[in-house]
Amino acid sequence: MQKSFEFKEVMKSAVTANRLIGNYVRESTYTWNDESREYELDALANKSIMRFALVENNGKDSDIISKMDITPTAEDIKTTDAICEYIEGLAIKALAGNFEGYEAEIYKIFETEKVTTFHFGLIASFPKSFERIAKQEKVELDVIKTCADSKWIAEPGSKVESEITVVNYIFSRNYNSHIYTAKTPENNLVTFWSQKDTNELAPVGKTITIKAKVKRVGESRFYDGVKETQLNHVKKVA
Repeated sequence: MQKSFEFKEVMKSAVTANRLIGNYVRESTYTWNDESREYELDALANKSIMRFALVENNGKDSDIISKMDITPTAEDIKTTDAICEYIEGLAIKALAGNFEGYEAEIYKIFETEKVTTFHFGLIASFPKSFERIAKQEKVELDVIKTCADSKWIAEPGSKVESEITVVNYIFSRNYNSHIYTAKTPENNLVTFWSQKDTNELAPVGKTITIKAKVKRVGESRFYDGVKETQLNHVKKVA
């Protein structure tokens, strides 16, 4: 009979692995070294650490992992609690129906009484995803709080020059474009698309001066109740 585990126990191991590796690695990879006549590790899979922590037989990665301290820290436990609380909150989406995709699969595992090594790969990927979710929620709360009284900075078609501080940034693969969200000194929300990445334009948290043209005004799709000015032809001047 296949061994089963509690979801929280497995997720705690996944959080520890994410901290140790610093990213999500799906499979361990090795490269042959002609001098040593041995395979050398290139990247260690998160699920290998989880298997070592929870299952006795871990395979070829065991020698490397045995030299690592894989004991969960207090911060790992705190993060695990936050993740489980977040996943539990997905019940609202599940009850609403049409709940599909990555989070739906994680929720199904969370709800099952038996978590097995078959689920380790998917669970291993979630702590890194949760970092992005938590970061986005923090940005959303900050924008809603500071831009609650946001006003449109000008009428559509107007040319503007303003200081802005970048608060969020994503790259759209579908449109091959960088999408920026920023605030003016008056806490008015602006958004724009650009072909320039954060190295060329500005990273999150950086304040710059731009010249642009107002494309349209309206309410933000992402920040409830916040007025948003969409810009185009954005040029960085300082």
